Order: sequence, then structure tokens, then C-alpha cells
Amino acid sequence: MMRLLLAGLGASTLLVTAGATVPPPTALSDPPGTPQAAGSPLPPVGDPGTGTVEEGDFPGGGSPAYLTDVRAAGHEDFDRFVLEFEGDDVPGYRVGYVEPPITEDGSGREVGVAGSAFLEVRVSPASGVDLSGEQPRRTYTGRDQLTAPGGQVITEAVRTGDFEAMLAWTIGLEERVPFGVTTLTDPARLVVDVLHQPDGSGSLQPVGEGGTTDVDVDASGSPVVLTDVRLGAHDGFDRIVFELAGDGEAGYEIGYTEDPRSAGSGEPLEVPGDATLGITLSGLLLPPDAPEGVEPWEARERLEIAGTSTLQALVADTLFEGRYSFYAGLDERRPFAVARLSDPQRIVVDVLDRQPDGVPLGERCTSPAGFAVDHPADWSVNAGETVPACSRFSPRDFDVPDATDVRVAAIAFSVEPVAFDRAVQEQPGEQDRRELTVDGRDAVRIERTATGETFWPEGTPSTRYAIALEEGEDGPQTLVADTVGLPRFDHPRNVEVLDAMIGTLDLDATPEG
Repeated sequence: MMRLLLAGLGASTLLVTAGATVPPPTALSDPPGTPQAAGSPLPPVGDPGTGTVEEGDFPGGGSPAYLTDVRAAGHEDFDRFVLEFEGDDVPGYRVGYVEPPITEDGSGREVGVAGSAFLEVRVSPASGVDLSGEQPRRTYTGRDQLTAPGGQVITEAVRTGDFEAMLAWTIGLEERVPFGVTTLTDPARLVVDVLHQPDGSGSLQPVGEGGTTDVDVDASGSPVVLTDVRLGAHDGFDRIVFELAGDGEAGYEIGYTEDPRSAGSGEPLEVPGDATLGITLSGLLLPPDAPEGVEPWEARERLEIAGTSTLQALVADTLFEGRYSFYAGLDERRPFAVARLSDPQRIVVDVLDRQPDGVPLGERCTSPAGFAVDHPADWSVNAGETVPACSRFSPRDFDVPDATDVRVAAIAFSVEPVAFDRAVQEQPGEQDRRELTVDGRDAVRIERTATGETFWPEGTPSTRYAIALEEGEDGPQTLVADTVGLPRFDHPRNVEVLDAMIGTLDLDATPEG
């Protein structure tokens, strides 16, 4: 009877919502004998590794230790998870990685734990309920699911067992990383420190260097199911994770947009912040079509996290014709990096808290030629009397004369009536050529040094982008943007600015007015 009662108590308390607010963690003392200078980072406990750690008489017999508190929190180089017990001693324990599915002790019911790696903490004999008296006494009255405020690798921790004096918690992690374990006294605590990096080198790093150019990858294989969407605030970047299940690979289209709209209705969507990063996943199944045993993501219209000033919120649209659109509201345009990770499949979008390529772009200009581009707020832009507005950009004031071949501005944009293939033909003096995609269009970035057979003096460097546009009323057309290293211009700096500006291009912009 006692076993059945305990199992029933465990099953009833496991049903909690992942979005619940978690109270601030209680501060932890340092392990005995650990010297620490004032203001220095707290070191992780134990001897971190990825192998299973088992200590004491596990699983032990006798009277159980009673759980009184569970907490988790992020530190500079690790996330900490703590189980606290009545008395002075922690029973035997085993901490190690396990493979999904994660199931509840006693009932065998599958328990959802967010993450891509799972660290199981077992303690025996232990329980959160004292059955020694006439009536059950709950010694642990806290949550059975919690997050780690300020953490970088712990996605959540979920109680997965309290049955026959065996207590179990499963910690969901972003990835498999080393962990250290120790016990503390007064009161008795089991402490698990999970490092942020696999090599123990410090904070979690973004999945790439980051940029502002659109990223477009096609789906492949059979459709997949979106099973989780989560956010994380890390040192230097914010992370958006889309977890998927299935044998195929989802596609994704990611880039900045000025006009977030619902895919189904076409109605505008309200997205907080001063910049919107659109994220569309493709090759997805509808939730009712998910295979047996695969739990689709419980859609939420808006996700937010604490501890970030960059990512204001993630706004979800609807899953429409195999495509699911999300809009990340940001404080301003930031570089982003994208990667596909496996086991399980995840599409990770990291939004860096620095400005694009270290270049502050604070203003946006929309040209009547049909494109919009960001530029430094303190730069001058032509008004449009001689050439279309938003065609010339320079850190100094300038006038565009009627003889437009005269180079008066550091950076020039123009829509040329030539086919893209012709615009990117190799010419003398070419030093470097890179093919890329700009706002979903084919593009080429070319660096050249003038040979004396061109308009510029021999040895003059230039960087030029050619971007394919849709055919216009008068035939083919190509957007050309370049900067030239004439003596009066700071060419290295202007190249940095040009590269950053290209990453902000919107080639479907509606001319103002």
C-alpha cells in the first residue's frame, strides 16, 4: 500500500507546465577546503568528465533521506543543480548520461524533458515523502520541473522518479558536456556542476561567426515534426533552438524583414523591437500527422526569456502548407549564425549581441529603384536630384554632379540594365571572387586591382557586388554596389561598411511616397 501511495504521489506531481516561473535559487557555499579569492569566479565541483559517477552504497537500504529542496542556477563557466536533504548525510548516488526515451519510475510513463542530452541523477535510499508516520508527510513541496536562471546548458530539470526509496531527476542539456559531482554538509546536499563547454574552456560559444546575409537551405527527405522550440540567453549571444523528429531534414529560410505577416491570412504581425529576423522552417508535418510516439510542439504564440536585451521575443505564426514561420523581435539588426545539429535534429539560430561586422548601421534608406539598405547613421546620402535617392553613401558631405562618372561618394549603388551573367564576367586584375546569396538572389562579390586598362589608375583596389534582379520592363537588370580605393577614401573601412550594408539589403522594398 505504501509503495502504491508513493507512486501515486510521484505521478500526480510530475504534471507541471514548462513555462512556470521559477523562484530565485538559494545561494550555495563553496565546497570545504576550496580557496577562493574575493570576486573570483566560483569553480565547478568534483573532477569533471562525461563518465558515470557512482558513490556510496548505491542503491542503498535502510531509512531514506528526505528531500527538502531542489534548485539550479547558472555560473560563469558552469550550471549548477542541487538536491538538498534533511540531516547531515547524502545517501548513495549515481549520476550519468542516459538515452531517451526518458520514463518515470514505477509507472513507466514517458516523460518529456527538453534538451538534446540527458543527465540522470539517482539517489537511494531517498524520497520527497516521509511514509514512516500515520499520514504521509511531504518533505519536498517544490516544483517537479525547473529551469536554471542565468544558465547556459541546462534547458530544464524534471523529477522522473520517487518510487521504492529511489529518487530520480533528469537534467536536459543543450549538448553532452563534462560534469562534476560532490556532496556538501550542513545541510546535506548533492551538487552537480555541468560545464558550459565540452573542453571545459569556459562559456558556450555561438555556432558561427555571424552575419546579416540571408540564409536559405532546402528541405530534404521525408517531412519531419517540430517537437520543441526554446530560447536561451548566453554570454555574447541569444539562442533560438528548433528541435525536430523524423528521418528527413527540415529546410530553413532566415533573414531580416521589414514586413512580418501571417503566412495564412497575409495580415501584419506585431513583433516587438526595432528589427525583425524572420525564420521559416519547411518540410514539416502537421501535428495530427506525427508518427506514433512523437509529441509535436505545443504551439505558443509568443516566447520570451529573462536575462537578454537583444532578443525581445519570438513570435510564432501558423504551420501552413508544411511551412512554419517565426519572427524574432530584436533591439536592432544584429549578426546571426545558423547551424543544423544532430541527435536529435536541431536548427540553431544564434543572435550575436555585437553590431554587424563591427559597423554601426543606424539608418535605413529606401530607393525608388526598388531596394532598401541600412547605412551608418552619421553618413551622408544623396537626395535623388541627379541619380535615384539612396544611390551614394559617404562619411563626408558631397554633391552629385551631372557627370556621374566622377567618384564623389565612398559607396555607390545602382540598378544596371545588364544581365547578371554579363555583369559578373571576369575582368583583368581580379583578385578574389566569392559566390553568395543576398536576400534570396544570386550574387557575386569581386575584389579587383586596376591594371591601367580601366577608368581608375593602375593599382587602385575596388570591391564590387553584383546581385541578380528579376527582369524589368526594359529587360534584364542587375544591382551593382561597389567601393573604390581612391586616395581620398578610407578603402579598408569602406569595404567593411559595404559588406555590412549588403547584409541588410531588401530587394523587394516598396519605394517611399
